[in-house]
Amino acid sequence: MNYPYGGPPSGPQQPYGGPPSGPQPQQPFGPPSGPQPQQPYPPQQGYPGQYPPAPYGAPGAHPAGQLAEWGTRVLGYLIDGGIPMLAFFVLYMISGAVMGGVLAGTGGDEDTAMTTLIIFGIVMGIFYLALLVFTIWNTCYRRGTTGQTIGQKVAKIKTVSEATGQPIGFGNAFLRQICHVLDSAICGLPIGWLSPLWDEKKQTWADKIMKTVVVAAPDVPQAPQAPGAPGAFQPPQQGYGQPPQQW
Repeated sequence: MNYPYGGPPSGPQQPYGGPPSGPQPQQPFGPPSGPQPQQPYPPQQGYPGQYPPAPYGAPGAHPAGQLAEWGTRVLGYLIDGGIPMLAFFVLYMISGAVMGGVLAGTGGDEDTAMTTLIIFGIVMGIFYLALLVFTIWNTCYRRGTTGQTIGQKVAKIKTVSEATGQPIGFGNAFLRQICHVLDSAICGLPIGWLSPLWDEKKQTWADKIMKTVVVAAPDVPQAPQAPGAPGAFQPPQQGYGQPPQQW
């Protein structure tokens, strides 16, 4: 065979259409470069025991919270009124028994009897003042700053502003107590106190004047602590080469 341009080519010849000879470039290890499509995150689950907010327009729903029922509010009022009444009854019985014993031992001495009555009057006056201070602290200061009196704390309800859902403050809570006089203004009947039974927002007349609502305040369960968080239980670490301890 004649070759027009010099001698025959050196090296083996590849058939037409076969793979090229010689070393081939290798693909780099690892994931391919460039932007990769992101996987969607799984939906986050809330902690067990949390209550989803009720939609506005549902029975008893309000943007400030779930409106408290009338019976629950009555329970709170009974507790708030029962504490001072019970204390007054106990002190009155004790003071009356002491005064009766002292008068019986005076033998009809008018000066001793008068002194005993004066002391009894002073003691009762101090007690009345203490009851007044307690009532103002419970129904005005405590309700205004935390939203709950002692009775409301037990009944798991609270008084909040209709606009903000927050406690109304000492001054507004004091004015609200005064406005409760209007709840019995019609012939002394407690119509205003009963209005939560038929009112859409379950408000008394004092609530409407002060723009407040009474909502449920359930105990919020504490979220479980993640492993490694401060205060969470940490098992003791094993030393190198030691067998694991059995718990």
